[in-house]
Amino acid sequence: MSWHDATRPARLSEPEEDRALRAELQGMLGLGQAPASFGPPSAPCQDADALVRSLRQEAIRRRRTGGGQGAPAPKSLRLPLLLAAASVPVLLSITAVGSWGVKQKRRADALEARTLELESIQNRVEAAREGQRKRESLPILQAAEANQGKTPEAKSGSAPSRGTGELVKPEEPPARLDVRPDQHRVNDRR
Repeated sequence: MSWHDATRPARLSEPEEDRALRAELQGMLGLGQAPASFGPPSAPCQDADALVRSLRQEAIRRRRTGGGQGAPAPKSLRLPLLLAAASVPVLLSITAVGSWGVKQKRRADALEARTLELESIQNRVEAAREGQRKRESLPILQAAEANQGKTPEAKSGSAPSRGTGELVKPEEPPARLDVRPDQHRVNDRR
C-alpha cells in the first residue's frame, strides 16, 4: 500500500479533504509519528487493512456526493451546470428575437387588413362615382334621342337613322345680360 507512504511527493490535483483524511489515517495508524530511523514500516494487520478499505470507500462516497457542506461540486456535476449556465443567454436571445418576430408579424397583418379595408372603400367610392356618371349622362342621352325623333327625316316617315353613338349636347340660347355696369356691382350705394 503505497498511498500512505510519507516519502512520496504530494499529489498536486488532490483535494484538501483527501489530504486531511490521509493525515488522519496516518495518525491513527501511527505512521506519522514513527521516527525515520526505524527502517521500512512493517506489514499492516488485517484490522488496519479493513480500516483502510472503509476509509477509502468513505472518501469515494464523499467525492461522489459533494463531501458535505461547502465542498465544491464533483467534476461530473460541474459540466452540466456550466452548460446550463452558458445556454441561458442563448435561450434568452432566441426568445427575444422570436417575440420581436411575432410582434412584427402581427403588425404586418394589421397593416394588410387596413390596406384591404381601404381598397374596398376606394372600390365602393369608384363604383358610386361611375353610377353617378351614368345617371347624369342618362338624361342627356334621352334628350338627344328625343331631338333625333323631331328631325325632318323622322316626320317624313322615313326610317330613323342611327347615330354614331356620340353624345351631343343640345345648344341653349345664351342668356342676355344687361349692359348697365351699375347692375352688377355688389356694395354700390347710389
